[in-house]
Amino acid sequence: MEIDFDFLIPYINYLVIAFIGLIGLYIKTYMQERAKRKALIRTNKKLMEETESIKKEHQLDISKRRYQYESKKEQYLGFFKMLDKFTNEATLKNQSEMMPILDEFNRNYLNAATQGNKKKENLAVTVMSKKIQKLTSDSYEELTKLKQETNTIRVIASDEILKKLDLLELSYDKLMEQSNKMMSDLPQLMLTGNDARIKEQQKELEISGKVTQSIKNEIIELMRKELNEI
Repeated sequence: MEIDFDFLIPYINYLVIAFIGLIGLYIKTYMQERAKRKALIRTNKKLMEETESIKKEHQLDISKRRYQYESKKEQYLGFFKMLDKFTNEATLKNQSEMMPILDEFNRNYLNAATQGNKKKENLAVTVMSKKIQKLTSDSYEELTKLKQETNTIRVIASDEILKKLDLLELSYDKLMEQSNKMMSDLPQLMLTGNDARIKEQQKELEISGKVTQSIKNEIIELMRKELNEI
């Protein structure tokens, strides 16, 4: 007796179609997931590259800022060392060279006056005036060097600091002018015994010196602020 399987054919076809459909759905899902994974990998790779780029830019920015800070710091410190050196040397020079000139003048002039020798009196005044002029000339040379060195700072300084540097130079010019005026007047003031005028000129120099120091302090604060903002 033969069994007829024809009645199973529709079910078999249905199962085959269902199986093929499942295979197709699996393949479709697989392809979609694969596409998603590839897209995710590309996205992750792009994010990693962007992150690395940002890190490199950040490191570069930090290095750049550190270089700018160190460079400015070095130049600003050098500038103020130069200012201090100029001020200290000018003070020491005036003390070490001016006092012997005054002592020599007093000694020679008193000897000439005691002898009643007008020619020697005038010679004492002339010698003193020439030596004071030499001191004045040397001081101007040092101030000129200081101004030349200041030009280096002007290249990197802010506009606010530049304005203060201009004021500092004007202040030094005024201080130098007053100092030279006092020294040129000194022989005659000493001859006439005009101590009041000598003290007045000294007071004017002290005031100008305080103004100069105040400007220097303001520049220091501005430079500190500028360095902190880097």
